[in-house]
Amino acid sequence: MVAAGLLLPIAALAVPAQPWTDFPAQVVGHGRMQPQPSPGTQEAGQRAADPVARKPAVQVADPVRLRIPSIGVDAPVDPLALDRNGVLPPPDTNDGTGWWRAGPEPGERGPAVIVGHVDSYTGPAVFVRLRDLAAGDRILVDRADGSTAVFVAQRTERHPKDAFPTRAVYGDTADAELRLVTCGGDFSTEDRRYADNVIVYAVRSG
Repeated sequence: MVAAGLLLPIAALAVPAQPWTDFPAQVVGHGRMQPQPSPGTQEAGQRAADPVARKPAVQVADPVRLRIPSIGVDAPVDPLALDRNGVLPPPDTNDGTGWWRAGPEPGERGPAVIVGHVDSYTGPAVFVRLRDLAAGDRILVDRADGSTAVFVAQRTERHPKDAFPTRAVYGDTADAELRLVTCGGDFSTEDRRYADNVIVYAVRSG
């Protein structure tokens, strides 16, 4: 699946013309303070929201490992910060994942966001089978204090990168939820990039 034109260089995921995922302008969650994107980097018609800090009802430890038994994922989780263009970059490793640290920790109210690569020049990456995740599959997030937050997948969606569902992914939720994001869809050998994002939506079950 990852041979003959489907391999992807890491840098291609975060080029300014086609970001991994846009910063959620005017979307406020319950995590740490949200950085404000640099002027001129928002899509047409968007304005950057003022940075807002909201104390979550329950503060939990940072995520350190992601496990998804049904698709064979067992990978470390490292924190990710927005770049100067207000874009969430991909992890710098193909075997690990990255967590949007300005948002909620997994298990806190709101949408925790974890991203990972689908493949690379050398072969499959951590989220190569993310699109195969089925509704009801369990997702386990181990945290720095030894606890584990358990989520259940609800649905998987695929969207063009230029129509990323920002509010659905980053918008506030009544309960603790999880979003897993990677690349998908057609791969352009000319641009060395995928056309879409694959997004899994999950809710906490324990």
